[in-house]
Order: sequence, then C-alpha cells, then structure tokens
Amino acid sequence: MARLRGSRRPRWRPVAGDTVDAARLREEITGHEAAAGGVLRFEGLRVRGPLDLSRCRVDAGLELVDCVFEEPVRCAELTVASLDLTGSILPALHAARLAVDGDLRLSGARLGGGTPVPRPLAGPPAAGDGPRVPRRLPEDATSAALELADAAIDGNLFAEQLTVADAAPWSVLAPRLNVSGSVHARGLTASGALYLRDARITHALNLNGADVGGLDGTGLACGRGLYADWGFRSAGQVLLRAAVIDGVVTFHDSVIGAPAGALLLSRLRVPRLRLDLREAPAGDVVLQDAAVDVLVDSAATWPAPGRLNLQGFTYKRLETAGPATGADVRARVDWLTRDPNAGAGSFEQLATSYEGAGDERSARTVRHARERHVRRLDRLSGRAWGLLQDLLFGYGYAPRRALVWLLCLAAAGSLWFANHEPRAVGGSGQRAWDPVLYSVDLLIPVASLGYRGSWDPQGVGKAVAVFLVVSGWTLATAVLAGARRVIGRG
Repeated sequence: MARLRGSRRPRWRPVAGDTVDAARLREEITGHEAAAGGVLRFEGLRVRGPLDLSRCRVDAGLELVDCVFEEPVRCAELTVASLDLTGSILPALHAARLAVDGDLRLSGARLGGGTPVPRPLAGPPAAGDGPRVPRRLPEDATSAALELADAAIDGNLFAEQLTVADAAPWSVLAPRLNVSGSVHARGLTASGALYLRDARITHALNLNGADVGGLDGTGLACGRGLYADWGFRSAGQVLLRAAVIDGVVTFHDSVIGAPAGALLLSRLRVPRLRLDLREAPAGDVVLQDAAVDVLVDSAATWPAPGRLNLQGFTYKRLETAGPATGADVRARVDWLTRDPNAGAGSFEQLATSYEGAGDERSARTVRHARERHVRRLDRLSGRAWGLLQDLLFGYGYAPRRALVWLLCLAAAGSLWFANHEPRAVGGSGQRAWDPVLYSVDLLIPVASLGYRGSWDPQGVGKAVAVFLVVSGWTLATAVLAGARRVIGRG
C-alpha cells in the first residue's frame, strides 16, 4: 500500500498486490510536496509500463518495497531524499547522475532479465566470453542492469543479497560513483562484472561473501578499506590498478577461481594487504609497482610459478597467515622466483624487509639467493665463475666458508708435505722445516713467510705446491670480487 509519513495523506491508495500503471505511479510520486523527513512508501505493487523519474525532484524519501516492475526503471538525474527498492524485482535500474540526499537501498532486490549467464571478466590472453581488459568503456554504448554512473549518494549504498542475473557482460556500471558513507554489498550475486572505475567511497566497500564475474576498480578510492573476504568469489579478474585505499584491502578466505580469476593490483596504494585466499588463484597475481606497509599472505595459496609479478612492488613487513608464525626465508625466496621476471630489485626488497625486522641472517640468505638467481642469465664463463664464487664463499654472504676452505687446503698440504719433505735450497743458513708454515706460505698470494723459496719440491710434490698456489690466488680473487659486490649492493 501507499502512505506518506510527515506530509499530507496521498489521494491514491493502492494496496499490496495491486497492478498499477507506471504513469499513474509517477504522477503520484512527483505530485506531492512532502514535509521535511517525509517518506512516500509503496509496497507489494506490480507496475505495468516503464517508470520514468528522470530529471525529477522528490523532496520526500521514496520507498518502492517488494514491488515488481515489468519494464526498466529510469531514474537518470533524479534528485530524491532517499530511495529504497528493497526486495523489488525489475529488469534494470538506469540511474546515471542520480542524487540521493540519504541512503540508497537495494538489499534483496533482483535485477536483470532472469536466468543468469556467467560472463567472467577476462584479459586479452584469456579464453571465454567475458569482457576484455585493459579498457576504458565507451559508456554511452555500454549498458548494465544496474547503472549508477556519476551518481552521488550522501548516505550509504545498501546492496546486501542483491541479485543481478542476466546475459550482459557488466552487471553494475558505476564509474565515478560517489558515496559519502559505505557500500554494503554482503552476499551480492552478479553474473557479470562490477565496473567501479574512479569511484569514490568515503568509508568502506564491503563485498563479504559476494559472488561476481569480476571487478574493475581501477582508480577506486576508499577511506576505510575494501573487504572482499569470507567467501567472496570472482570467476573473472579483479582489477584495483592505481586504486588508493586507506585502511586495508583484504581477500581473506576468498576464491579467485576459474575460468579467468586473477588479481591485478598494479600501482595499488594501501597500508595493509591480505592475500590469504581460501585456495590458490586460477590466474595471475600482479603487484607491479604496488606499495603497501604490510603484506599478509599464505604459502598454501601463493599463485603457481610464472603467475606472479612483483616488479617494483614495495613493502615494509611480511606476515604469514595460518598456524605458522612466518614463512621460512627459503620459502620466501621460492615466492620471489615464482615471478619469471624477478630481478635483483625484488630480492633486495625482501632482504630490506628482513633487515627492518632485525633479521640480518635472513637478509644475507636472500642476497645470496639473489646472486644465484642473477647469475642464471650470464654466459657460460660467467656462470662458471659465479659457481666457483658460490662454492668458495657464497658470493661474499658466507665468509666463514672461505676460512673453512683455507684451513682445509692448509691441512691437506701440511699432511702431504709432512710425509714428502721437499729438497732444501740455500745451504747451511736454511731455517728448520715446518710443513704447516710451508703450506700456509704457498696459499698466501701476497705476503711471504720465507718458506716458499727455501724448499724445492719435485715430481708430485711440485704439482701439490702449484695447486696450493693457484688455490690461494683463486680464493683471494673470489673474496675480493665478492667483497666489492657486497659493499656495492648490500
């Protein structure tokens, strides 16, 4: 039925279950001057014909609750105190440049042509019937069941349990939407994708438990966070390119699934990012040039090798969700190498985060892994020289290994020359024979202890002496090269 609270009683009083003409309903809505805070309510009506409230002004709040509209409702440039379509069924709501002084309520409503046809948001390389990215839609030639382009809502937008079921690639078309409160879309179901490019939401965007064909939030700005968690599902790509979110962006317990699910978060700016999904994503995770303070993820749901892009990604701290208190540093190195284009910068970023946490040992481990990773692209001679440096002292990040090699070589030489004393050179002034000092003197490439030139080994002994000399020079050269690299990069 219809009633007007805070204003005079309407002359026309349809009751729930009545079938009314859209033109007659429009006349009733626009023909009253409501007192401040008044609400015009219609409930349970079946509306025949197109209801067109475009460019109208309604000073009262308008409630069309549990109504069935046979044709699309047009509210382009409508100005209204509040608008409530809770539980209503309508083919489409075209409300570009809608101005609502209070709340817009679409909770439990059903929009679209009936049977949903899944249309996942997919990129150019992906297969499927979904729309392609990158894109800036020709908005004049694009339609959706729910259109809120350039709409301004001074309160909150409630879309909890909203269903948009049709065959269009886009279910919600809301570029540059401006919401002064929050967007509550818990449990929203959409066969197509949500287009929220350049939208501005003062508080939070809540998509908990929503099931959508994708999300294009390129340039999105949220003041309190984006919550796509606790059962959120997307069969297509989720784009938050160049989005600026204060608070948190969370995909905790979400499913970014087949056929085209991916997280494209390049140039995202957010203090805290949670990527501890329910399962590994079906497609890519792109964090190129994104900047976060804290990244929370789970090793169990990291993307497959080759599906990660970390180029230019910066963060201050890493946290691991789940029973473990943190991923092992070697597991984190494996995470980096899942990016096929990971370079020295990605490894240095991880090492810096460990240093910031006071874990110098893990930072050295990461930098050691960096050298191994970078050397893979060298020529054969460069790879061989790198392998030798790695073996001798871990590219400068395992200095104790060089000392172990030095002691082992000195011990082996001492054992040999203790049982195979070389021929003395120099006559009666010769110093006493000492196989240990003789071996050490052979290994030291610059300074001399005076033993090297006082004995002349023969046969196999000469080969052992030459081996020790060459080993000493090789070890010294490798240590100097590694020290220079550590000082220059670390």
